[in-house]
Amino acid sequence: MISTPTKKLSSTARKAFANAGWVFFDRIFRMATALLVGVWSARYLGPSQFGLLNFASVFPTVLTSLAGLGLANVLITEIVRNKDYSENQLLGTAFVLRLIAGTVSLIAILITIQFLYSDQPVLQGMILFTSSVLVCQSVDVIDLHFQSRIKSKLSVVAKSIAFAFSTALRIYLLVNQFSLLAFSSVVFVEVSLAALILVLIYNRQEGQHMLKWRFNRQLATHLLHLSWPLMVSEFFIFIYMRCDQFMLKELATDMELGKFSAALRLSEVWYFIATAITSSFYPTIVSLKTQNEEAFQRAFRKLLSLLISISLLIAVFITFSASHLIDLLYGQQYTGADDILIIHIWSAVFVFMGVGSSYWFILHNEQRLLLIKTITGALINIVLNFVLIPRYGAIGTSFATLAAQMMTAFFMNYLIRQARPIFFAQTGAIVDMLKLTVLREWLKRTA
Repeated sequence: MISTPTKKLSSTARKAFANAGWVFFDRIFRMATALLVGVWSARYLGPSQFGLLNFASVFPTVLTSLAGLGLANVLITEIVRNKDYSENQLLGTAFVLRLIAGTVSLIAILITIQFLYSDQPVLQGMILFTSSVLVCQSVDVIDLHFQSRIKSKLSVVAKSIAFAFSTALRIYLLVNQFSLLAFSSVVFVEVSLAALILVLIYNRQEGQHMLKWRFNRQLATHLLHLSWPLMVSEFFIFIYMRCDQFMLKELATDMELGKFSAALRLSEVWYFIATAITSSFYPTIVSLKTQNEEAFQRAFRKLLSLLISISLLIAVFITFSASHLIDLLYGQQYTGADDILIIHIWSAVFVFMGVGSSYWFILHNEQRLLLIKTITGALINIVLNFVLIPRYGAIGTSFATLAAQMMTAFFMNYLIRQARPIFFAQTGAIVDMLKLTVLREWLKRTA
């Protein structure tokens, strides 16, 4: 669907589709498993305890962006361009930076929960286990290496093995009725095992070794200069995607938090599609940008049209099936979660838009605009939450999220002069979607 001007790029596009296919396999495997284990957990724990289990992941999720330093797309771009530094220097420098940032973030969380939840040792332990991902994600530079080479299959293998093991462990805990602390410890087991397998695959399959990585201080400064706006931007994205749960716990009840968490799982589970498609085509789009600006613009618009089309189909499907899904998966104790889901799912349309558009800012060195947009979105979400949660609970939070995503991903692109090309590309993509342009071109090529 993303056409390219040369046979070489067409071949790369086919590899990108195959690469996205592996990511889809991984996510669909996780979705199918979640229907069994996640729903089983929700029913076993009930709304209140299920809400606490999800709340334990709020702190590490918010700091994931700071621990990752916004390096993901920057590192992929640098590897693909490969101008001034070797790949061993790029991977080694990014690894050290992420390891330091992850450790500092973990320490910050431990200090914070000592003040906030000194009388809740179980919750402290749960947050400690879930926060382990902040340190382990330093090894994900290997995953970024695979993405840059359009070899996500290798990452999928590593993470799927770890996920399968952790799923089996969750089932064991459910059957034997373990405590909340035990359930949260599974996160530590999964991320540690995934990191170990990634290292083994990289060392054996790629003919490389982590011991060859080298830290370069000058490169570290260069990477941080490029990535800091993305890091802060991602931080505020997580703020307004996860502050909902924190504010619900403080301004509403654990019951509302549990219902919102249940709806959130069915709403956000689709976001991987946008990430899988966009990240798989990113190396191709980087190549197009350096070779043919017109072809890049066409490909970028087609990518947006594809993402918008998929997100609208998902939103419509969930809207009409929400009541049946909540009743089937969670039962009567989660009554009301369907209304939350119906509102929240429409945020996916703008999330898909935002994910597809984010690469434009990186390629045009406009990361600071992303920072402005996401800070504004976070502020809108927080203010609306203060206004709506006391009166409407989780439904109010869903409206706040939708409004923030709509403003950040779409309307602000028009309000910011430098970002207007994105707004016009998004608008054109919506028109293409309504005309079924992408579908007709695909049918024409396959006929």
